[in-house]
Amino acid sequence: MKCFNILFFLFICFRLSAQTPEYVCMPCGQECDKVVHTKPGTCATCHMKLVLKSSLQFENLSATEFCDRIAANPNVVLLDVRSKAEFEGRSMRNTYGHFNNAININIDDLEKRLSELSAYKNREILVYCSHSVRSPRAAILLNKNGFKKVKN
Repeated sequence: MKCFNILFFLFICFRLSAQTPEYVCMPCGQECDKVVHTKPGTCATCHMKLVLKSSLQFENLSATEFCDRIAANPNVVLLDVRSKAEFEGRSMRNTYGHFNNAININIDDLEKRLSELSAYKNREILVYCSHSVRSPRAAILLNKNGFKKVKN
């Protein structure tokens, strides 16, 4: 009977720990993205909202993987979420240029302009910005709105 009680206790402990939600910083591109929290709130480092870890359903690609994806699939949708000035190379901060055929929708306008991307809901979308701070937020927003093949 003791053995059964111990096993039952362990089962309950593991079951409860498996149900504890994990929260992470809304991806901002800093090290705090990797810190797991046990309750909702705001990240002490970047002040972004903490979101359920399970809600982040997109794949991060390295620069090489990103370019490989474009080479393998010339019809991939490229979404640049930088400002129009950055996209056009007129920014004082960043003059990185942009990919040919990329769609430019500023991260601050993306939620209001999702309808412009509705034709691409079932296509692979590669989202990028200048320092991978805005693009993870865009990937999350797209996922939450039914876009399932989003890569950051």
